[in-house]
Amino acid sequence: MNRPVALRALFIFAVVTAFAAITGVASQVEIAEVLFLIGGSLSVVMLLFVLMTPSQTPVPVRVHRRR
Repeated sequence: MNRPVALRALFIFAVVTAFAAITGVASQVEIAEVLFLIGGSLSVVMLLFVLMTPSQTPVPVRVHRRR
């Protein structure tokens, strides 16, 4: 898993977690609390993937021109 994929998954899980939290507060449904906990834990895992993957930096390469 590379950094852009982990960031995308983090944002998706964060949105799902926010919707589950809003639903749980508004309706007092137990399944929303479970979804909130699952989404929150997956968001933390994706955040760790983002922080642990090294950023991609270009490698300097010498180019020799032939004439």
